[in-house]
Amino acid sequence: MYTRSKALAVESISVMLVLVLFAFVTVMLINSGSSAYSHILGSKNAVESARVAYSFISMKVKQSDAAGRIDVVDTAFGDALKIDVEDGLYSTYIFYSEGALYECLTIAGGEPSVEAGNLITKLNGFEVGRSGRLLTIRCTCGSGDTTEVMEGVVSLRT
Repeated sequence: MYTRSKALAVESISVMLVLVLFAFVTVMLINSGSSAYSHILGSKNAVESARVAYSFISMKVKQSDAAGRIDVVDTAFGDALKIDVEDGLYSTYIFYSEGALYECLTIAGGEPSVEAGNLITKLNGFEVGRSGRLLTIRCTCGSGDTTEVMEGVVSLRT
């Protein structure tokens, strides 16, 4: 009887070790999958934010493209896109500040501010430049070690 209980104990311990090993492998697999999912989601969100910013600016420019209404100006926030409203009494500024892209409607000649602006999307960087009829837009967004850049050139009709 003594030999049987010894074999039963060894057998029980072996089963327990296999179960612990299985649990450890399962936890590691779940952790690995969760990490991969977070990385993919962060990259997707970065691309989405950059695409939203670029698309928003591109559509604003195309909607407002008329002689002398669109320009790149230097503001307290750096280079900003200035779009004069049709009647000339107001201007819309699209600018980057504090990790986000903002749109601000001001009286013509006024300066934009974050407090009066509407948040468009979170970004890591924004650059806009104009060379003749070409408007260069560069939106940078990132999450962790992933950085996505959406850039392009919009041709002004006037």
